Amino acid sequence: MKTMTSWKERLLPFGAAMLSTTLGRAQTTDAAITAAPATASMETAYLLLAVAVLQVVIILSLSGILRTLGGTGTVWTDYLKGRRAAVLLVLLGLGASADLHAATGMTTALISVQALMWWLIAINVILFAIIVGQLSVVRGMARTLSGKEDVDAPAAEEGPTFADTILQRLTRSVKVEQEKDVLMHHEYDGIRELDNVLPPWWLWLFYGTVVWSVVFLLNVHVLDIWPTQEEEYRQEMAQAKADVDAYLAQFAGMVDETNVTALTDETAMANGQATFETYCKACHGGAGEGGVGPNLTDDHWIHGGGVQNVFKTIKYGVPEKGMIAWKTQLKPIEMQAVASYILKLHGTDPPNGKAPEGEVWKEATTIAPVDSTAAVAADSTAVAVIR
Repeated sequence: MKTMTSWKERLLPFGAAMLSTTLGRAQTTDAAITAAPATASMETAYLLLAVAVLQVVIILSLSGILRTLGGTGTVWTDYLKGRRAAVLLVLLGLGASADLHAATGMTTALISVQALMWWLIAINVILFAIIVGQLSVVRGMARTLSGKEDVDAPAAEEGPTFADTILQRLTRSVKVEQEKDVLMHHEYDGIRELDNVLPPWWLWLFYGTVVWSVVFLLNVHVLDIWPTQEEEYRQEMAQAKADVDAYLAQFAGMVDETNVTALTDETAMANGQATFETYCKACHGGAGEGGVGPNLTDDHWIHGGGVQNVFKTIKYGVPEKGMIAWKTQLKPIEMQAVASYILKLHGTDPPNGKAPEGEVWKEATTIAPVDSTAAVAADSTAVAVIR
């Protein structure tokens, strides 16, 4: 044991020197790279490490006191006697590894700063429990040695528990033995009524509602700080509409020639007009009267009328006639808006209108069946004249 102790005593200065060199190199590297101060988490870890070391010292001291008093304080002393150097090296090594990891950004640290903090907290709790146990033993031994042992005191009368006291204050109920004091002087079918007071919890709840009604009245109807129920309803409905619009906006890009519908709101018309004047005016004229392209205000259509056909023509273009496919430059919602604006130009009859081209287009309809046994559905593609 002496040889082992002297070996560990020689190891402790050597390990401390190596740790000091490691810490010095980490600090030098940190100052050369970032010159950043120590983080709050590392400061906490060092504080917990210092507390753990202090508690180890206290445990060893209390073990010596117990041994002096004749107790069994040699258990922890014998266990830690040959392991003091190892315990300190482990604690300091974890701290140095985490500090080197935080200072240089290395990924080879023995333990992260966060894990180190939790380990140190657990160690401190265990050490504190050991200290409490040792103090309890020391206190008992001191009383025994001083001859001031506690004599059995007469058992005190048991009073109401804390829960019983709280329940009594909340209900102010009368004990069964004292019910005669609150017994009323009338009886019905053998049933007697007790003149109990209202429970305090009910009274305070009622008082609270009265106070709240005054606060509500002043804030809503006098000072106008809080909105009324009608105003709250309008605000919630406006928020719900905004939420629905935001939700539908996520699917704006899913519009195509099979499900597109004509828009009529002013915002869509304004956006469609802006797109038309930017990309379509050069060929179709500012009012849709036509130019290089056909007239968009009459009843004749080359590639079919209606929002779906117009949308399809805009999307894929007519390359053989010089109209490019706008799907690469316009979003689906933009093509829907400009198609709706073009349909709005129908019948405006602007001056200098270009001669009609194509065929007259009519909306597709479905012919109602004459006989249920021989129903013939109309072909919408046959009705529409695609030009």
